[in-house]
Amino acid sequence: MPKGGTRKGAGRPVGTGRFGERVVQLCVPESLVPQISEMLAQSAANAANNRPARRTKALRDLPLPPPEKVRLDDRIDALEQLTKLRDEGTRAAVVMLDPLYRSPRARGRANYLAEMLPLLSLAGEIADHVIVWGFPLSVARLVDHQPPHLEVEGWITWIYKNSANRARSWRGAQQVALHLRRPSSKLQYQSFLTDQHREMHSRGKLAYLMTHRDIIIDEPLLSGFIRRSEQTGFTGGQKPLSVLTPLLQMTTQPGDLVVDPTAGSGTTGEAAVKLGCSAILSDKSPQSLKIARVRLAQWLTS
Repeated sequence: MPKGGTRKGAGRPVGTGRFGERVVQLCVPESLVPQISEMLAQSAANAANNRPARRTKALRDLPLPPPEKVRLDDRIDALEQLTKLRDEGTRAAVVMLDPLYRSPRARGRANYLAEMLPLLSLAGEIADHVIVWGFPLSVARLVDHQPPHLEVEGWITWIYKNSANRARSWRGAQQVALHLRRPSSKLQYQSFLTDQHREMHSRGKLAYLMTHRDIIIDEPLLSGFIRRSEQTGFTGGQKPLSVLTPLLQMTTQPGDLVVDPTAGSGTTGEAAVKLGCSAILSDKSPQSLKIARVRLAQWLTS
């Protein structure tokens, strides 16, 4: 009987789950949850690192978008999109990964790790920088299991104080991003230098260059009347432009390519074109693509 009862169409047939086979529910003592969680995480890391290269059938022969333009691809899974771009030889400055957040509990963290590690590995093959968003406890697991060709550059925390009606404690009022990059990549610190800094740098007098390592972004959540003109109706957690813009400033220069296979409402695309970059966006949700297509209409390639 499909899980969900006898009602016609309820649940899903046996064998159509994530692993394509019958699953068995087990009861595990709470004292063993950390060890089992670590085993699942290590298994996910090994599977991601040993994942064989596979070629995907190109959906369409699409050219790269020119500067200040966005290519919004048809509905496609993030893993398939990154694999396709890798096989096409696409080179990007940065890949932004912002998947649907899972539960921060042990099982959710293990599932998040299993989903993100293959994406991180592929993203690191086509881009110099990778920025991945999530809950703090979930994102922290990536540090111990990051792909060998990427290194941790910084930890970014976005805090918002206008969420009292959504969370009862400070823990619900933050999201984090982990910035990983290839060892040979460069940070574009010039965007954060004042005129005085530039003058000192030209004379070799600036001891430390501005970077975003371990920064805190204090910007309000798009909710209610807060920045209503920026809200698109996207229900998956739309981030403000002011949150993503400094991250792109640090990792791109005008004319660079930005990739976001979890585009949602298209905030990454708008931030990219306003910085003089081009962008390739995609998502597996038809509703998200519909919102993004309306929002980015003036910048879309034909």
